[in-house]
Amino acid sequence: MTRSPGPQPAVTDKKIPPRLLGAVSAGVVTLSLAAAGCGDSSPSPASAPPAAITKAAFVAQANAICAKSDHVLLAAAVKLEHHPSGAQVRSVVKRTFVPSIQAQITGIRALGTPAGDRAVLTSMLDLIQADLNRLKSDPALIATNLFADYANVAHPFGLTACAPTS
Repeated sequence: MTRSPGPQPAVTDKKIPPRLLGAVSAGVVTLSLAAAGCGDSSPSPASAPPAAITKAAFVAQANAICAKSDHVLLAAAVKLEHHPSGAQVRSVVKRTFVPSIQAQITGIRALGTPAGDRAVLTSMLDLIQADLNRLKSDPALIATNLFADYANVAHPFGLTACAPTS
């Protein structure tokens, strides 16, 4: 998605849209899916590769992982509804959103990849990783629908608990 260059309104001038939780959850799941489809190129001697999983089991378990983090992300989103300073936004994003997404990645990585779905999972990973990298660089983007591109792929795949309002 290309955005036109120009000044962006300050985060303190924006009200956090209601779809924030959904967008952030989508990012979390996408990162998790990406981790499931891709990984470090060097094998870890302490861990075996994840076992094969059916798509139905994968979707159910990934949705459960997303739902499990919703309360943390919702609480963080509420903090951002009251026109916080830029420093407060950076703190909430870096201390809550990013670690929550990382925890979901770890949980979904353990699920494995359903046979035949590596391409769609890789696509989700590429989308969410790019979005997360942008969020890390510019935490004010949390006030936007940053993860909508992920939701456009994840929802048809069945991951509806992640980014439910995107």
